[in-house]
Amino acid sequence: MKKRFLSMFLAAMMVASMTAGCGGGSDSSGGSGQADTGSAGSGSDSGSAGSEEGGKGEPTLTTDSVGYDDAEIEITWLVQEGFDTTNQPVADYQKEKAIEFVKKHPEVKIQITSAGSQYNDAMAKLLTQAATGTAPDVAVIDSFYLPQYYEYLQPVGDVLEENNIPLDSWFEFAQEIMKPEDDILAMWYDTDVRALYYRKDLVDTPPTNWTELFDTMEALKGDGYSFLYPAGKNETTSCDILPWFWSQGGELLDDDGKPIFNEGDNQKAMLETFNFLKKTIDTGITPQRVTSFMTDGDMIEDIASGNVAMFVGGSWLATQIGAVIGEDTFNEMYGITDIPCMDGYDPSTCCGGWTYGIFTQDETKRKLAAQFIIDMYISDEGNVGYTTASGNLPCRETSYELSDRFKDDPNAMAFKDVFQNGHIRPPKPLYTFLSNEFQVAIADVINGSKSPEDALKTMAQAVDAEYAKEQ
Repeated sequence: MKKRFLSMFLAAMMVASMTAGCGGGSDSSGGSGQADTGSAGSGSDSGSAGSEEGGKGEPTLTTDSVGYDDAEIEITWLVQEGFDTTNQPVADYQKEKAIEFVKKHPEVKIQITSAGSQYNDAMAKLLTQAATGTAPDVAVIDSFYLPQYYEYLQPVGDVLEENNIPLDSWFEFAQEIMKPEDDILAMWYDTDVRALYYRKDLVDTPPTNWTELFDTMEALKGDGYSFLYPAGKNETTSCDILPWFWSQGGELLDDDGKPIFNEGDNQKAMLETFNFLKKTIDTGITPQRVTSFMTDGDMIEDIASGNVAMFVGGSWLATQIGAVIGEDTFNEMYGITDIPCMDGYDPSTCCGGWTYGIFTQDETKRKLAAQFIIDMYISDEGNVGYTTASGNLPCRETSYELSDRFKDDPNAMAFKDVFQNGHIRPPKPLYTFLSNEFQVAIADVINGSKSPEDALKTMAQAVDAEYAKEQ
């Protein structure tokens, strides 16, 4: 059964079309700082001892390794972007921290492999390696896929505790996936989120629910202003629209991966979501051509024209739009807040990002590998330092209070608030197929080729048939 499940999941990953924003990627926005200097198993004493040994000079650094030539311990590291990345701030930051680590631990040499740009292929390969006992000692894992690796991952809670890093310093949505049961099995280091952007010169009070949204836009559409969201056949659409379904308590799949979105309250929530989308078109606040927006970035031309009053999109848009119209202009014009939800419910949003997991079962290497990742990405200084270099958002909530880069950035602090309602997409093999059918149904509703009821019926029939095939 395990082999069959593995093959099913690998097939799902190979056909997935996850955007960088939904899986994490490097187009979010973020903080500043340097990594701290804890060491595995013995706190700062081991770090000091390493420094005292240190008449060894500079370690050897190449694009695929760092360490002293006579190092006795080799740790293999799968990284999202390696030392040869064209993202120079990330390359410089990672080199600096890696050199710092091996100077403190001269017995360690780190061998580096980059996941490359084809993340789905990299995650499929890693899962196969994990199942056959050949995974790298420490590896980057897309948060969406993390639960599929649980049985192969080694605990890291003891090393986090030695570094005085509590689990509750992460946002709640990350805590749940990092610690599925008794042990912390991964460390989530950066993230992204979907939010409502609104023109502060046009919208005095941002809408919190659908009634307020339509009332606000009704007063603006006569002047040519619109409300936008991506609705093309792409994973971006699912990430941006699912919050409207989730905010009503809707669930797509049960714990066993069975589709339940067309049952009971879930069915009602899905129909309400489709009817909401239809209403945005019928009332004229949203143009039908949103079905041509395959990514959040496809909205930027419209946004830059000045005719968009509000839009839903990923956190990276703050940086991307600021690059087009000017950062100061963006900050002056736009506010960021929760996505308006159905009246009477609490808001929800979709979060992505990346984690690190330890695969080695060698106890010494496990602790050293965990410490390396903590120093590089997770510690107070490391989490802020890496996200500054990458331009992403920290996943540790406490990081936002540690740096003036965040405390003085209204956008970062607004995203911090939105994260409080974060959810992740269900990490089940059927999700990719379901998401594709969800996108088709959305397009059918918006284009008027199907009623919400018929679109849901067609979607459910396709997903149920696919589920039956997999059993």
